[in-house]
Amino acid sequence: MLSKLCLIFLGFCSTAYSVLPFYPDSKEVFVKNGDTTLFCRVFGEGDPIIVIHGGPGLSQDYLLPFMSSLAETHQVIFYDQRSCGASTGKIDSQSIQIQTYLDDLESIRKHFGYKKFSVLGHSWGGFLAMQYAIFYPDSIHKLVLMNSLPASSEEYALFGQEWQKRMTPYLEELNRIKATPAFAEGDPGTMANYYRMIFERYCYHSEKTQKLNLTMTPEAFINGSKVYDIFNQSLFTRTYNYHEQLNKVNLPTLIIHGDVDPIPFLTAEKTHASIKDSTYILIQNCGHFPYVETPEELFKHLNQFFN
Repeated sequence: MLSKLCLIFLGFCSTAYSVLPFYPDSKEVFVKNGDTTLFCRVFGEGDPIIVIHGGPGLSQDYLLPFMSSLAETHQVIFYDQRSCGASTGKIDSQSIQIQTYLDDLESIRKHFGYKKFSVLGHSWGGFLAMQYAIFYPDSIHKLVLMNSLPASSEEYALFGQEWQKRMTPYLEELNRIKATPAFAEGDPGTMANYYRMIFERYCYHSEKTQKLNLTMTPEAFINGSKVYDIFNQSLFTRTYNYHEQLNKVNLPTLIIHGDVDPIPFLTAEKTHASIKDSTYILIQNCGHFPYVETPEELFKHLNQFFN
């Protein structure tokens, strides 16, 4: 049950399109890493920041255009993780693993010729950013963990408990929608309504979820499910704790969390305690998506940190 609940929460606030959305103020770049092709969008000029989206199994699009405002003072790179969104790659246990995802980040850094870049990860992307900081500290200038998944399986279980507590009153209606032919056929409107009902439980201001584009294609649903299932089997069902490794991270780090995020803010506090040179910001009256819930406060802290 927990794995499927987490799949719904983490894996499908993405937007997947048969035709990619076009942002005239960006350039589109494809980066090769072996037989994987990574789709990137690049905004602005200046010191580089790469943004790692959530999931596992979604794309960069749910963060856009909101997070691209960082491009007013920096060059900001968004990319789709392998086998997600417009990126390609095999979907098997050899291709879908933490190390290959970190290798992809290194491929992007080298492609653009950066000695270092700052890294901002949201949700699952925050967990990847932690791993990147542990294994590739010399590649990072500054680190931001925004509403990140926790660093240990024990803390991840707390998130699962909170998820179930919040969603239990709505499971009957959600299951009814899932049983309809429209859902089985991947009707975009039906699926968007389904996921919006879920995400309303994870924002302090539930109406703010209207700003999230939740439309997806059946293909995106299938691929995202496969990617998530592989990580669920290889990572989320085992015991892990990265706090000892985080003790060795010596990077300027900003940890941002919402006080009503279903990922309990206690987990962000523990990460803050583990990373020596870190600053912790708890945003009040905010859930999992601060860039649409409390954008002024979020970007105030981000701009102070990066600039």
